[in-house]
Amino acid sequence: MSVGLWSALLVTFTIAVISPGPDFLAVLRQSLTNGRRAGIATGGGIAVGTIVWIAATMIGIVGLINASEAASLTVRLIGALFLIGYGMKIVMSLWRSRSDGGGELSAHLRLPGQKSPATAAVWRGFRLGFLTNTVGNPKAVVFFSSLFASMLPPEITRAEQVMLAAIMVTIAFTWFTLVSTLASSEYVLQFVQRIARPLDWILGVLFIILGLVLLPWSRLV
Repeated sequence: MSVGLWSALLVTFTIAVISPGPDFLAVLRQSLTNGRRAGIATGGGIAVGTIVWIAATMIGIVGLINASEAASLTVRLIGALFLIGYGMKIVMSLWRSRSDGGGELSAHLRLPGQKSPATAAVWRGFRLGFLTNTVGNPKAVVFFSSLFASMLPPEITRAEQVMLAAIMVTIAFTWFTLVSTLASSEYVLQFVQRIARPLDWILGVLFIILGLVLLPWSRLV
């Protein structure tokens, strides 16, 4: 591939990664509730999900899904329902705890100086990141099914594919590690303590809205 095409692919991918979306919200929330390790693990799950998207695009699976209306509809429905379900889980937790003034985020917020989360919390963060990026991320659907697939040249070599995938995964993991590190810093946590419950409401509602946006309404009516 030419230098210009390399640059175009990587710049476009970087913009897609750093733009706010479900993946960003997932890393942010895991970092605030369970600390930096869980946030980084969530970013790791997103990075692995990126590998799945890249591989599926390069071997033609994404193209086959796009060519099938039923398959495309199924993928979007799964992603939308995943986001709505996760958002509803947050909102329902807040609703159940309204009597004591707590919330899922405020109840589990990692305070400065507390120990890192258990392995189970880290694993849950990784799983959330992977699922968010593979089935619940409209950005990934748009980027890999249209921009990325159309920009890949037919003559790309296997070595170039591997190198491109490695760079893209590194960009994604580096960005979400930075987000997690900043979100779990002492200054951010001290501020979030004061707005924990409203912030959790906002995050839960945002996940629901993203899921509703992802729903293929025109095909359902």
